[in-house]
Amino acid sequence: MNSPFQFGQIVEGEAFTDREESIKRLINNFNSGVNTILISPRKWGKSSLVKKVSKTLRSENANMRFCFLDLMKI
Repeated sequence: MNSPFQFGQIVEGEAFTDREESIKRLINNFNSGVNTILISPRKWGKSSLVKKVSKTLRSENANMRFCFLDLMKI
């Protein structure tokens, strides 16, 4: 049986699962300037969540900037 979930890459569009509460909270934190740390096991969608929120916020505010750093191999 094939899994409907995508692993090992950033997920967008229809493959992104319904995480409305997490999206709302992260948007509020970013708009309020609250430092936020997402903690969960590997491959649970943290990067996909942040990418989704950053895309949403950039469409609402062209002055908002995001920087993504991958420190996994350090």
